[in-house]
Amino acid sequence: MDYLISFLETYGYAAMFITMVLENANVPIPSEIVLGFSGYLIAQGVFEMNMTMIVATAAGVVGSILSYWMGEHGGRPLLRKYGRYIFFNEHKFEMAEKMFNKYGGAAVFFGRLLPGIRTFISFPAGIARYPMGRFIIWTLLGTIPWTILLVWLGVKLGEHWQDLIEYNHEFLVIMIVVFAIIAVFFGIRYYRNKKRKQDTDGVNSVAHDSKIETKEEADLTDEATTEMKDNAVQDNTTQR
Repeated sequence: MDYLISFLETYGYAAMFITMVLENANVPIPSEIVLGFSGYLIAQGVFEMNMTMIVATAAGVVGSILSYWMGEHGGRPLLRKYGRYIFFNEHKFEMAEKMFNKYGGAAVFFGRLLPGIRTFISFPAGIARYPMGRFIIWTLLGTIPWTILLVWLGVKLGEHWQDLIEYNHEFLVIMIVVFAIIAVFFGIRYYRNKKRKQDTDGVNSVAHDSKIETKEEADLTDEATTEMKDNAVQDNTTQR
């Protein structure tokens, strides 16, 4: 743990990015230490909150893409052959694979919130060649709550940030899942309100266009009627 702390203190955001990429690529680096200590550095005025969130989240997505790529191009043979070099856990991989096979893309989101599985869920997504765009979106949505919570706890705990290591993982899971549910709730609510507004604007636009078309048709009818009257007058004049 000391070498991680020293690395972060010396190289700042670059160190945080590198360690979080490796952690999400399944190198056994505890994110509780990296993000918790980063939160402590925020409390000390060394790191800045927004920059920390951006760097940590981006690193999480990049590391997950690396794991996805390994699953996509190497599959199980690559993981079994070289996995021992990154202390690859076959049992956790099987758990992640079952979860992905059952729930698909949603497993990428919820898997990112589960300690022990969160970094492994990218492998089965890559093996299944799940669409990269969707994978990145689900990964991003799942990475944000985890990052926010651990950084926030590091800020609040201050000098006692190391207590994060002692926290029961079940407690972290509960907090993260609750946070994610709240975020999803407000996200869905925002999306529905936005869609409702778009639908209303669409209806109003159609009604407006319909009124314009009706007015144009009425104008054409009036012009045709006037022209017919003029022709009738001219015919009567000619006959006389």
